[in-house]
Amino acid sequence: MPKQHQKGQAKAKEEDGDLGTRFAAHWTAAENANKPLPITEIEAARAERRKNYATIAKDYYNLATDNLEMGWGPSFHFCPFPDPTESIDAAMTRHQHFLAYIMGLKPGMKGLDAGCGTGGPSREIARFAGVNVTGLSINGLHVQRATKYAKEESLFGDGPGQVQYQEGDFMHIPFPDNHFDFVYATEATVYAPSLQAVYTEIARVLKPGGVFGVYEWLMTDDFDSQNPKHVEIRQRIERGDGVVNMLSVKEGLEAFRGSGLEMYHNENMALRIPPKRDPNQKDKTWWYCIDGDTSHTTSWTDWWLVFRLKKGFFRFGYGFTWLMIKARLAPELALEALRTQGMSVWGMRDGGREGIFTTSYLMVGRKPEGWVHPGPKEE
Repeated sequence: MPKQHQKGQAKAKEEDGDLGTRFAAHWTAAENANKPLPITEIEAARAERRKNYATIAKDYYNLATDNLEMGWGPSFHFCPFPDPTESIDAAMTRHQHFLAYIMGLKPGMKGLDAGCGTGGPSREIARFAGVNVTGLSINGLHVQRATKYAKEESLFGDGPGQVQYQEGDFMHIPFPDNHFDFVYATEATVYAPSLQAVYTEIARVLKPGGVFGVYEWLMTDDFDSQNPKHVEIRQRIERGDGVVNMLSVKEGLEAFRGSGLEMYHNENMALRIPPKRDPNQKDKTWWYCIDGDTSHTTSWTDWWLVFRLKKGFFRFGYGFTWLMIKARLAPELALEALRTQGMSVWGMRDGGREGIFTTSYLMVGRKPEGWVHPGPKEE
């Protein structure tokens, strides 16, 4: 093998290893080992991470994006299943359509997807509503892939029913005041260090009368910040998803109103559970698919997706990946990516089981005429 190629392989391996190590370095040794911490220590660590939210979000998605796309698909979010016969893909699409519907999107409007990922929701909403969407992501890899997928689907452009993408931080949106007809976020603004600050920044770029809709990750009213089990579940979700500051529903509502937006709808969409066909059957909850519960699946595609998240299969995959790394057939970061994904999956599942966590708290509101920037808000 040529020496130059060997050096290239060594450099790529070093960068891969560095990425996994770099992401883990944002968390304490106890958090990385999935061990509970005293509440005071957790809060001190969370306060420190809020200062580095941008770096943490970039590192997380550089680490996790391949697994998310391969295992979940083009839309990095969850959804309820009000129709028990729906496939996961159909339910996700309906969830996106409902957001466009309740926001009142009309053909020809121009809007922003704040935290667009690799562009799944933006492409679907642009097609469905006939609107133009600019996707904004802090992660350059996401912008590259979203642009590629949009071009493949003949959706890239600045006209109705089209999309375009830009790298940037939604805490400092690179557009002027009063620019967009609408802004939405699908489970993305949870990565902000301050919800009120990001909602205020979104309000700034909305035109007067413009609408903002968000599916937010929040801890529900049943979350007890003094309950060690509840705190440990939140700890796993934050560590497993690169989140620095997950708040409660009460705090989320306060942040939305504190931005000066006039809310006209709020609802925990996770509570939209379909009626049971069989009284002995489990509820088809938003988290059934990450619980490895194949009893609700409606297609072989869904069955395989859900089956892969059974703990036994996941552990097999972890062991197989370890062997592949030892044989130099997989990058070293693959193990950290799987470990992080495991914390995410089991943390969210347990948060769903306990009723203390929702991925889909919906808030929708308008920017009033005469909106005044409320100033900075620290959380």
